[in-house]
Amino acid sequence: MYWGIAVTHPQSEKKAIGHLERQGFECYAPRFREIGVVAGRKVERSAFLFPRYVFVFIQDGWYEIKSTIGVAALLVNNMSVPAKVPVGVLGELKGREDSDGFVQLPQHWSRKIGDRVEIKDGQFKGLRGIYKGMTSRQREVVLLDALGKVELAATDL
Repeated sequence: MYWGIAVTHPQSEKKAIGHLERQGFECYAPRFREIGVVAGRKVERSAFLFPRYVFVFIQDGWYEIKSTIGVAALLVNNMSVPAKVPVGVLGELKGREDSDGFVQLPQHWSRKIGDRVEIKDGQFKGLRGIYKGMTSRQREVVLLDALGKVELAATDL
């Protein structure tokens, strides 16, 4: 028994979760509050922390996950079995949730667009700039780095 990760079709997280839960799988897709601009006004909305990725608790079989409506693929390791989410990752995410179930992001993720920042490492160390935000793709890289080596077919993305 362990947590794996299903990759959904674009903007199909809710659909995939509904179908996975109907099949008896426990799912977790962390959300956070995001500030966006709509019609020139700042708007707070709910967004998936890792768009297109849903944590799925795997007990026995997992083959049916791959053919579930809304699911494009299942992250697998180099032995073609579902990659295991490291112990403690979900506990840490759930431990950061507020009373409404939104993940409170670490300080470097919760900067506001327009904040002044200073680069602390790398070849641009010491330079200053203005924070423009973190893309969903950058959050996905953080997730995949935590998992280690996983494999996906190019057609699955």
